Amino acid sequence: MVMKLWVVVVVATAGVAVHAQTGDEVALECPYPEGQSVNSEGECGRYTACVWEDGNCHMKANSVAGYRITSDPTPTPAGFQVLLEKFDPEITLFDGDIQQLMFEVINHEEYHVQVKIYDPSNARYEVPVPLNLPSSPATASLAQINISATGDPFSFTVSRVGASPGKELFSMVGPLTFEDQFLQITTDLPSSYLYGLGETTHPSFRHIFTSRQTYPMFARDQPPGEGYLAEYGVHPYYVVVDPDTGNIHSVLLFNSNAMEYSTFTLPDGRPAITLRSIGGIIDLHFFTGPTLEDVNKQYAQMVGLPAFPPYWSLGFHLSRYGYTSTEEVREARTRMKAMSIPQDVQTIDIDYMLRFRDFTYDPDSWGDLPDLTQELHNDDVKLTIILDPAVVIDWDNYPPGQRGKDAGAFIRWYSDLYIPDDQEPTCEDFLIGYVWPDTKTAFPDFFKPSAQSWWKDELGIFYEDVAYDAIWIDMNEPACFGTNLDKPWNWPEGVPDWSLKCPYTHWDSPPYPTKLIRVGDNQSGRLSDHSICMTSNQTDGNQIYLHYDVHSLYGWSETVATFKGLQELFPGKRPVVLSRSTYPGSGKYAVHWLGDNTSAWSHLKMSIIGMLEFNLFGLPMVGADICGFFGDTDMEMCARWMQLGAFYPFSRNHNSIGQVDQDPGVWPEVGEISRNVLNLRYQYLPYLYTLFHRAHMSGSSVVRPVFSEYPSDLTALDVDDQFLWGADFMVAPVISEGATSRDVYFPQGIWYDLVSGVVQATGPTSQSVSAPLETIPVYVRGGAILPYQQPAVTTVQSRQNPFGLTVALDENDAASGELFWDDGEMEHVMSETYLATITFADGTLSLVVTNSPDPVSGLNLEILQFYGYAADPSSITVNGTLLDPSQWNYDASAAVLTVTISAPLDQDLTVVIS
Repeated sequence: MVMKLWVVVVVATAGVAVHAQTGDEVALECPYPEGQSVNSEGECGRYTACVWEDGNCHMKANSVAGYRITSDPTPTPAGFQVLLEKFDPEITLFDGDIQQLMFEVINHEEYHVQVKIYDPSNARYEVPVPLNLPSSPATASLAQINISATGDPFSFTVSRVGASPGKELFSMVGPLTFEDQFLQITTDLPSSYLYGLGETTHPSFRHIFTSRQTYPMFARDQPPGEGYLAEYGVHPYYVVVDPDTGNIHSVLLFNSNAMEYSTFTLPDGRPAITLRSIGGIIDLHFFTGPTLEDVNKQYAQMVGLPAFPPYWSLGFHLSRYGYTSTEEVREARTRMKAMSIPQDVQTIDIDYMLRFRDFTYDPDSWGDLPDLTQELHNDDVKLTIILDPAVVIDWDNYPPGQRGKDAGAFIRWYSDLYIPDDQEPTCEDFLIGYVWPDTKTAFPDFFKPSAQSWWKDELGIFYEDVAYDAIWIDMNEPACFGTNLDKPWNWPEGVPDWSLKCPYTHWDSPPYPTKLIRVGDNQSGRLSDHSICMTSNQTDGNQIYLHYDVHSLYGWSETVATFKGLQELFPGKRPVVLSRSTYPGSGKYAVHWLGDNTSAWSHLKMSIIGMLEFNLFGLPMVGADICGFFGDTDMEMCARWMQLGAFYPFSRNHNSIGQVDQDPGVWPEVGEISRNVLNLRYQYLPYLYTLFHRAHMSGSSVVRPVFSEYPSDLTALDVDDQFLWGADFMVAPVISEGATSRDVYFPQGIWYDLVSGVVQATGPTSQSVSAPLETIPVYVRGGAILPYQQPAVTTVQSRQNPFGLTVALDENDAASGELFWDDGEMEHVMSETYLATITFADGTLSLVVTNSPDPVSGLNLEILQFYGYAADPSSITVNGTLLDPSQWNYDASAAVLTVTISAPLDQDLTVVIS
């Protein structure tokens, strides 16, 4: 049914105009709390917003179940507002419909427009994570908002200014639903090339529309796996590529309540997405791009630019859950050193703790942990220790807990009415659960200033005993074992059964609990499964929040508190905080790994997708547990995973207790392969570090999909088993058991084998390339200059070595690149850093130094490798001085020219080849 709309024209700030639009009524699936398995005419009849037709239950028309516009647009300093009113108060899904709403458009930067839909009469929860928003809107906007006319059913679109019809960034379909505990909005999409939304393990980077796919989003202690799982973090952010135009845009639903999204195809074939939440408001942020790196930067500028990792953290990390003592750590280190495998960080899991209590170490098996720490430091290896948020309530025998109690640092029940009858009196009104320790636990409220101060103090007190270098925060969804069950799986024997049991309030048992309760290891079928109760309170000292609202922010809040605590502990240095649970804005503080994966080839491949998604989410320092966490790996899988993991930004081998040792030195074959591939990683760390500098300064990504430079390349848009470092460094890992070759897609341009310098392909094209077990295909794009450094077993040593340049020539015999350098760990002060711009054109290589030369004082540039060089030169000069012909070598069969020089990096350089 086509609606006739009045034309409404309003002059709005920042170039956003309001026009009439033509909308259509589409039958949208009615959501059942129990899922579609209960679909029937009788079940459909329970909901007055739904209608049964032709064997399907769908939402009633927008003109019946939706809202009408009841006011003309009212200009505001940054946009405009219109009032909405529900058509029929009796039409509802789950009751609690907000009868009057405000639709507000807020213009920010020219590329960024915000759309809010909220209750103008009663304040509702809004996400308290701070955003970087301009104080006033831009004078022009690249986006245009179209709304329906006054009196008509409410609908709106967001378009690029001047875009063709059908290319809207957002085009509302069907009715808006806005109830107290259920919000739903649907839009069609300009293409089916949709990416992002997490944290969930997707089978492909590009989302699926051929059948309806519904995923929940809610922070949960849920390992990665197949199926529609809600995992550790929440990122309600997606990117859409329109290959017809090459334009890319992105959208954030800024909401932290339990959510879900569905991708599906409308009856006329249009791809669409439905977004649902069970609280808060609808707060949409649109970024117009138009390139992938544009939207990455635009989004990161708002949520927070990624933290700049210290150089050592880009080295290889070794870890496991199941080290029984310091001696086992030493044995693993001995294997690494015997095979000269690079390693910069040793990580220890909860094994080191006394009875799994934070800020302690076992005096028996780990009594010499301070000595081990010093030994690691003597080898130039850093130590990362794990901390879990839950703190035991053994107040009299556990000083950190008592100090936390004195600070009032813990989450409390919403009301004394919900305090369990069997709660220990000393626990006051704290919400009490159970995790790893053999004693019940309380959960810090990291929003609370006194809790942040207490946590910071405990970090400092424990550092006096164990001089760690980085903190790994785990279990911070937050996880709680056995919630709503008879007892946790690890409850002590001989102790009467007990578990945290959540009340049946409308927060812990909401009318629409999302798909979360039906997927994964949800034994109790409730939101609080594996976690704490929604009927509890947190506070930032000014405002009280229901855990129901801020649950998915728990990891973010602990990350911020830990990061700030380390800033105070290590003044001037850049902290490293590895967090399992994340949210938009976590990248400003956090490193992330993809959680407790499994030693399986499918998980090896899916880790590439996760890594790509988190680079969209503004967390570029990401990786998966190399060789897998659960289950026993084998030699071939671990070798292939070490090859892939060498190109994770965060490169860590980690596995679980009870599994075989899988550190690279366990198998001679894996040890040799790991040494070689990690040497390649360490060689190009200057390039990776430069990418992280750019990410920190502008929000650009580090790992990118193959299509990032080629958004109209339909083949590239579906490639998710290859990836790029930046724009120029392509990795094509082997992801199949027994394979000794693989098909590689080469997008437009000349592509060289990174190691040999031989031209592999001129794209766009696909090739089958040889990849025996000892080889991972890695390529460099023509037109790039990659800085590198001779590798060593640690970055402390490699940073002292000579530099080189890989100059990969394009079809015009030109290339460009840059090198960023600083002391590797102190705060990022541009005036104290080194930056060199490097170009090659018309036979001349130029290196121009900007900022400070001091960080590279004493370091030389010694090797220049030119890939795709046409002929043996007759002469080469370096800053006007003629080189002896013995200082270069030309391999005609490979078209590779290698030049040996000795040029201080702190000075400008000109090399002329003729």
